[in-house]
Amino acid sequence: MTTLGIIKADDVDVELRSLFGDTHGMFQRLFDSTGSDQLTLRSYDAREYLYPENLDECDGYLITGSRYCAFSETRWIQQLIDFVRMLDDERRKLIGICFGHQCIALALGGSVVNAPQGWGMGVHEYRLLVSGVLSNVSTPTIRLRCSHEDQVERLPTRATRLLTNEFCENAGMVVEEHFISLQAHPEFCEDFTRNLILNREQDLGPNFEPALASLDQEVDSISVARSLVRFLERT
Repeated sequence: MTTLGIIKADDVDVELRSLFGDTHGMFQRLFDSTGSDQLTLRSYDAREYLYPENLDECDGYLITGSRYCAFSETRWIQQLIDFVRMLDDERRKLIGICFGHQCIALALGGSVVNAPQGWGMGVHEYRLLVSGVLSNVSTPTIRLRCSHEDQVERLPTRATRLLTNEFCENAGMVVEEHFISLQAHPEFCEDFTRNLILNREQDLGPNFEPALASLDQEVDSISVARSLVRFLERT
């Protein structure tokens, strides 16, 4: 049995939890969709400075998305970045999702900015640049739901770009054999993403209707999730 520690950097708004569950529940549903019965999840809350007492509590960790800026000087975010560095020093498995992707980049010497092109929302298609890392993906491109205003501007020198498109050049990366991160959200369902888009109509401007329309596209979340499970299982 593999244990994955979910390092929560935010949570679903209270009024939406009855419809979509909390952040832990979203990842539970995502990994349950893979059909694997060998993965258990355990949650910690970075905002409350709650971390494992010992890194051996879990076989790997995942940093979630967040409404906060990864480049903020907020104390809990700086502690989270220190945690990333500790995992790197110990060569422990780590998955970064959106904000988590950005935290990994910052921790290892990359840079993150507020994207000049504005919000990326809806279903985006990404080119897969490294074969074998997302081992259950057999196509040269993948589609995933996303919601982000910030982006990784410069990758760490030790990182390899994994996913890219015209909107987000550094949409995914790998660091050696132990870190993998994605700007998009494989855990988001269609209705939850639609809710986020509807709440960002003014921010999106002319991109609002295209973002909504993009939700009709099929996504590769399950294939990506299966790949992440295999990543955690690899020794």
